[in-house]
Amino acid sequence: MLFRQKKHKRFNYVPRSLKDDSKEDHSIKEEWQSVRASHKRKAKSQSPLIVFMIILGMVIVLWMVLCNYEM
Repeated sequence: MLFRQKKHKRFNYVPRSLKDDSKEDHSIKEEWQSVRASHKRKAKSQSPLIVFMIILGMVIVLWMVLCNYEM
C-alpha cells in the first residue's frame, strides 16, 4: 500500500478505419455528385468554342467570296 501502482487509463479512442459513420458514406456520395456535376460543366464549356469556330469559318468563307466578287 505504500507504493500504489497507477491504474490503467482507458481512452475512448476508436481508429478511423473502425468507425462506421453514415456521415462518411454521405460525404462520399456528395463528393461524387459534385465531381459528376463539374464534369458536365466542362462539357458545356466546350460548346461555345465549337460555335466560335463555326462562326469564324463562316466569316472566312464570306470574306473569300466577297474578295472574289471584287475581281
